[in-house]
Amino acid sequence: MSRPGARRRAVRPRRVLLLSDCYRPTVNGVVTSIDELRKGLIEAGHDVRVLTVGPVRRTTFDGSVYRLPSVDARHIYPQARLGRPVDAETFADLVAWRPDVLHSHTEFVAFWWARRLAHRLGAPHVHTYHTLYADYTHYFFPHQRTGRALCAGFARQTLNRTTTVIAPTAKVEQLLRGYDVRVPIAVVPTGVDLSRFTPGPPSQTLRDSLGLTPGIPVILSLGRLAAEKSVTEVVDLLARVRDEPWQLVVAGDGPQAGTLRQQVERLGLNDRVRFVGAVDPAHVPDYYRLADVFVSASRSETQGLTFLEALASGVPVICRDDGSLDGVVLDGYNGRRYREPEEFVAAMTWLLRDPALRRRWSSGAVQTASGFGRAAFVDAVCATYDRARGCVGTARWAA
Repeated sequence: MSRPGARRRAVRPRRVLLLSDCYRPTVNGVVTSIDELRKGLIEAGHDVRVLTVGPVRRTTFDGSVYRLPSVDARHIYPQARLGRPVDAETFADLVAWRPDVLHSHTEFVAFWWARRLAHRLGAPHVHTYHTLYADYTHYFFPHQRTGRALCAGFARQTLNRTTTVIAPTAKVEQLLRGYDVRVPIAVVPTGVDLSRFTPGPPSQTLRDSLGLTPGIPVILSLGRLAAEKSVTEVVDLLARVRDEPWQLVVAGDGPQAGTLRQQVERLGLNDRVRFVGAVDPAHVPDYYRLADVFVSASRSETQGLTFLEALASGVPVICRDDGSLDGVVLDGYNGRRYREPEEFVAAMTWLLRDPALRRRWSSGAVQTASGFGRAAFVDAVCATYDRARGCVGTARWAA
């Protein structure tokens, strides 16, 4: 990986347009992945712009990010917005800029902007499939089986229009093949900034502000508090480890925040659990450095960024077994993947009782994460761009 702040010389500089219906200041895994890619591409010498939606009634452009007017779509998904599908001035500006690659990251208005531009410019359209919509049908459709069938049909009809699809994991590739997605699929794990997520001493100020007890292991849950993340399962399982000393920090917000607080109170765990709420992204590394163990029961992951961030920070992981974590969370090396409640209880008890084991798994965590840096991520994405260019045959690479 290059030094923090170093600018790698690009072999073939590209003009890349990243398109997404969500972007900063929204905080989620899709936005984090896009931002890591954007920063890495710029470090490598590429010219990068972003097309996304904004909160105002006119299009804005700050030199790198176009923000389209949008409407509130929270009835579909919390915090969702839908951008303007047509904006002649912005479209003309992008055509004049002539991006070499259109790389979309969501399947709604931004996707169709990518399709129109690809058709106009003859440039490849690469798409990253970030979200397992079948795990989110409870937000927009009451019947699970019908909702999943609709998700499969939507993915098939949408993704088969692209040049190439990027799947963050082999699990996602297998799912898309099952949906009958026939275009080339490249498996490219999302990378993390290894200069930002590093082991280090915890902030005493942060510990004091959370009222954490010295000498008692800290368990961290970090992410959106929503049904698909299964944080309620984590709390239920930790309640079975009552005989061991531990304290849980829940960092994040979402529609299940109230339910979780009620669950903690019902289980008599108020003195062990600290609810932090949403965390400023700038302070996220401080929360990992607080932790002795990172925990998750989510089965809706496509890229597992929080798992990688925890590992890079030297924090062992105990999580629900899921194909998205193959090659990431390695049993007995940097953590444990459980299938049954008894496996969780045994692994957590073992880890809480044995500081030497936590140190060994911490070392394994850092070693594993070293293979998932931002530079490797960007190199793999650029290789996918090259292959997509070959499929189209008409893209113009910048001199």
